[in-house]
Amino acid sequence: MCQVVSRDFKVVAIKHQGRFEDYAVLVPQAAQQFLKRMPDFSGTEVSVYEPKMGETHIEGIYYVGILVEEKPESLPEEMEFLEIQQTYGMITGKGNELGRLYSTIDEWIDKQGHKRELAGSYIIETYHPVENDLEMVEIFIPIHA
Repeated sequence: MCQVVSRDFKVVAIKHQGRFEDYAVLVPQAAQQFLKRMPDFSGTEVSVYEPKMGETHIEGIYYVGILVEEKPESLPEEMEFLEIQQTYGMITGKGNELGRLYSTIDEWIDKQGHKRELAGSYIIETYHPVENDLEMVEIFIPIHA
């Protein structure tokens, strides 16, 4: 269920900022706004999060967008291109079980003796629709290789 992977993500996204405690509401709202701006997009939906660095780190930066194959020639206003290459602890599961998935991957990373890569790294979630309006999510937690 959990594994170590090295991935290169190319993302077209809109940058946002908010309180970490509000991400459960803010991120889905931002994703819906993104999809309304890009109604005929093709690509996997993605969220990219700055990790919380400690108790005094109240607000963070996050991006919502889509994965792309290569950097676009031009981007719509407010959108950015990100290229992120990292080694991750990764887990896949149902989108309605995010809390359990994060607990599972966090425990697995600790048990395997991996160290999280926080500074300058991003947590990434990719979303994959399946039947019955269900969504599968892949969670990538940056770790030291």
